Amino acid sequence: MGRVGATVFGTILSLLTAAALIAPATNARAASGPDPQLTAVGLRLNWQMKGEFAPFIVAIKKGFFRQQGLEVSLGQGSSGTQALQSLASGRDDFAYVPSVQLIEAVNHGVPVKAIATVVKVDSMAMVSIDTALKSPKDLEGHTVEIAATSTFSQIWSAFARKNHIDIAKVQVVRVNPAARFNLLLSNKVDVLADIFMTNEFPILASKAANKELHTLIVGNWGFHLIGYTLAATTATIAGKPDLVRRFNAAALEGFRFTMAHPDEAAAIASAAYPNLLPKSTTAGQVKELVSFLHRGQPKAPFLGSDAGWTNTLDILKGAGLIPQEKPVGDYYTNAFVPK
Repeated sequence: MGRVGATVFGTILSLLTAAALIAPATNARAASGPDPQLTAVGLRLNWQMKGEFAPFIVAIKKGFFRQQGLEVSLGQGSSGTQALQSLASGRDDFAYVPSVQLIEAVNHGVPVKAIATVVKVDSMAMVSIDTALKSPKDLEGHTVEIAATSTFSQIWSAFARKNHIDIAKVQVVRVNPAARFNLLLSNKVDVLADIFMTNEFPILASKAANKELHTLIVGNWGFHLIGYTLAATTATIAGKPDLVRRFNAAALEGFRFTMAHPDEAAAIASAAYPNLLPKSTTAGQVKELVSFLHRGQPKAPFLGSDAGWTNTLDILKGAGLIPQEKPVGDYYTNAFVPK
């Protein structure tokens, strides 16, 4: 997750204005495919296909969306920013994005809101091979990789202050994210500080062979950020509440199935995208996803809380990622979370 600038969201607002003229023809339009009784819906993901998106694949393959009268297509993305841009422009009806990008979008006036608080503890973590990671202080005296484009790069200074890390004793290395794994595996850095457990960690573990990996979850050390959310435009929320309700109901069934049957969910995802989702790493990603879905409060799936969102906002403001906090209800709603 990277920081999104005002220029980008200015572009989104321009696109949204233009999209308003064509929204009735493109947003939640009647399907012209095999079953005209279904409503075609576009869900934009924040990244290329990966195992942590398995619940949506399950919801499609198991027919949960069709049971709600929906024909859902999954669109891969290149960032949370791109996913929100696609949503705001009317090209998609829903987006799956981290809370950080959603909050920045709302703060820049983009009319979007979270309709489900899905992952209540972000899976951002630090990983090492030979360096023990019992607390953040263990970074001192070591070489630590922090990608300049990562969210952790934006909160690093605040994280260090919160956890009393003497940054003069930490050698920070900025590299291309694609080179990170090799740097750790070849002992050129001691710690990777911006790994996501539900995505990159299983891939790294597969490359590490028999090496023991040590992890430290950023959220356990004063930076408990909300992770993934499902988002819609405020126009869709106000104008098509039944669509939002049906979409959430089906998506939730996909997540519940995945939590109850992670191995089967991983197998379904791999079979659907065999060239993108290798069986071993996909199974690991789904396992980590299920672990994080059980973390945080409230325990009820998809349900958010004012306390959780306020805490995330406070962290982002304190770290300088956002200049202001709007009323918490501007960022999320529980109105469409199934009972």
